Amino acid sequence: MKQMKLKTVLLCMFLGAASLAGNAQQKLLTLSEALSNAEENYPSLKQKSLLEEAGRENQKLLDASLYPQVNATGQATYQSEVTSLDMPGLPKGLGQKPDNYNIGLEMRLPLTQFGTVRTRRQLEQAQTAIGLSQVDVDLQRLRERVTNLMGNASLQSENLGILKLRLLDLDSQRKKVAVGVANGAVLKSNQLVLESEILATQQRIDDINATVKGLTGELAILTGLAVGETTRMQLSDGMMTGQAANRPELKLFEAQRNVLEIRSELLKKESHPNLYVFGQGFYGRPGYNFLNTNLRTYGIGGLGLSWNLNNLFTQSKQQKIIDLNKEIVNSQQETFNQNLQASLTEKTAEIEKYQSIISKDAQIVKNRQEIIRAAASQLANGVITSTEYLQELNAQNAAQLNLTLHQVQLAIAKAQYNTLLGY
Repeated sequence: MKQMKLKTVLLCMFLGAASLAGNAQQKLLTLSEALSNAEENYPSLKQKSLLEEAGRENQKLLDASLYPQVNATGQATYQSEVTSLDMPGLPKGLGQKPDNYNIGLEMRLPLTQFGTVRTRRQLEQAQTAIGLSQVDVDLQRLRERVTNLMGNASLQSENLGILKLRLLDLDSQRKKVAVGVANGAVLKSNQLVLESEILATQQRIDDINATVKGLTGELAILTGLAVGETTRMQLSDGMMTGQAANRPELKLFEAQRNVLEIRSELLKKESHPNLYVFGQGFYGRPGYNFLNTNLRTYGIGGLGLSWNLNNLFTQSKQQKIIDLNKEIVNSQQETFNQNLQASLTEKTAEIEKYQSIISKDAQIVKNRQEIIRAAASQLANGVITSTEYLQELNAQNAAQLNLTLHQVQLAIAKAQYNTLLGY
């Protein structure tokens, strides 16, 4: 008898230690850790460095436009007739040769393009900022997706825990009823009812296990972490940020407006006349003195002026297009702000709702726990049937499920509220 008691104690100690070891090995995944790893693991993040590099290369190309522009030219021609001079006292056959050749270099150095190039550099930087903001918008959608996945996974895990406790309770009661059936004190139908409910509960557990496997598998892909079905999710610390919205869409709107402002400034500068220094040097004939038919070097240099007059006529129309695009961006931001405020208001009401009903859930669970203890005793003594006990057990499970459900939904709502603000 003593040996049996000793074995029982040792078995209990072993099971307790195994339970503690299992809890210690259970991985804890916080929302902040999941979001951080998801961003680092997201392929679109690589676009940031590529966009910045492309922007720097484009600015180098713009700087190169300030250097002297040099072109190499060459030409060989034959003319069917040429100018000739046949006058008394002049050598016979004096005039241009029918075959002409020249090869040389042309150089142009802008003098008034520095302001325009500087504005184009600013435009390139602003366009790069738009690309970076668009990547941040993609990351914001990723944050919302990860938050929702963790919330659903946490909710399903809690449901799974409650169903497992229900399964243990049902199995315990089945064993007690089985003893009564064997002794002839309880009807066989009571045992069959419990066994059927056990099978139904196992089906629900299998269904939730499959759902959790899918959710955690998706989280593992997005975060690059070893997220499994036993991973414990921690959504938030229960705090809601009181800061202003920090959404990347707001930065994107600002970047778009900045591009339009710079385009407007560039439009004005491109309508100005441009001065430049030029030079041309050639080797060939006939050169600028067509009477000299010898192959030789010759050249020209000077100061030039260019002015694209078409810009003067199209500037007002282009400026109107820029102004219309500004209005479009402002309208898009107003719509975004309105939708964001509506979502935040809805989420705030949702949070207040869960906070209000959780306190009532806790009292309901407490009452149901007392009722189920009494029902278990009545079932064991044959006062009530298994069906009647299941009704009380279902009510107790539903109360516990509602409490857990609302607690997790409150945590999800707070996490979603913070994510909506961009934190």
